[in-house]
Amino acid sequence: MRKKNRFFMLPFLFAALLAVSCRETPKPSDRSIVLHIAAASNLGYVLPDMIDAFKEERDEFGSLDVRATKSSSGSLTAQIRNGAPFDVFLAANTAYPYALYSDSLTVGRPVVYAEGVPVMVYRREIDGQQGVVGLTDPSVGKIAVAQPELAPYGAAALEILLRAGVLKEVEGKLVYGTSVTQAFQHSITGADAGFIAKSLLFGDGGRELKKAGLEWIGFPLDAYDPAALRQAMVLLDSSNTAAVAFFRFMQSERAGEILEKNGYRAE
Repeated sequence: MRKKNRFFMLPFLFAALLAVSCRETPKPSDRSIVLHIAAASNLGYVLPDMIDAFKEERDEFGSLDVRATKSSSGSLTAQIRNGAPFDVFLAANTAYPYALYSDSLTVGRPVVYAEGVPVMVYRREIDGQQGVVGLTDPSVGKIAVAQPELAPYGAAALEILLRAGVLKEVEGKLVYGTSVTQAFQHSITGADAGFIAKSLLFGDGGRELKKAGLEWIGFPLDAYDPAALRQAMVLLDSSNTAAVAFFRFMQSERAGEILEKNGYRAE
C-alpha cells in the first residue's frame, strides 16, 4: 500500500519541480521584461528624467530595464522598417511616425507629445544681435546643421536661413551631421555656429556649451514652420505592458511639465 502511494505521488512531484524550474529560469526571448525606446537625438538629455519620473509614478516598473536608442528620426524609422525590436518610437516630427502608421507598423495612430524649438549657437566673436545675417560675415567659416533628409531640425535650419534670405550666401559653409546631436558636437568642436534643438542646451549639453564659450539665440515663430517640429510618438508593441504604460505617461501632465522645463513647448 505504501509503495502504491509512492508511485501515485511521483507525477505531482515532477509537476512541482517543473513549475519551480520554469519560474527560476525566465526565457531570454521574453521582451516584456525590457522596454526598448527609439528616441530622436534631441531628447538625449531629457529622456533620463522622463524615465525616472515614469518609474516613480508606476511602482510596478521601478526596476524595469529600459534601453534607449538615440539617433535621427529618419535613421530610427529605417531601423523600425527593418525589424528593429523597439516598443515605442519618440520622433522629432509627425511625418516619420505617420509614415510608419501608413505602413501598418504601429499600434494605433501617432500622438503629438511636444513641439521642438530650434536655436542657433555661435562663437562670441560673431555678432549674435544680427541673427542669422551675422553668418554671412567672411570670418564665419563653418556652420553646423543636421542632415535635413534625416533630421527635422536640419530641415528647420535651412528654412530659417531661406526665410532670412541668406541661404545662398552661406550654403558653402554648411557642414552636416547625421543628427541634431552631432550638429551640436560639430558646433562645440570645430564649427563657428550651429543650428540645434533648444533641449540640448540643458543638462550636460548646457555645461558643454558654457565650457566651449558659445552663445545662443532663439527665433520667432514666423522664422520657420513650428508645425514641422511637432514631435509625435507611436506605440510599436502593445503586448509589452511597460511600453503601453510609458506611452500613456508621455501624454500626462507631469511629462509635459518635464518637457517644458527642458526647452520644449508641451502640447
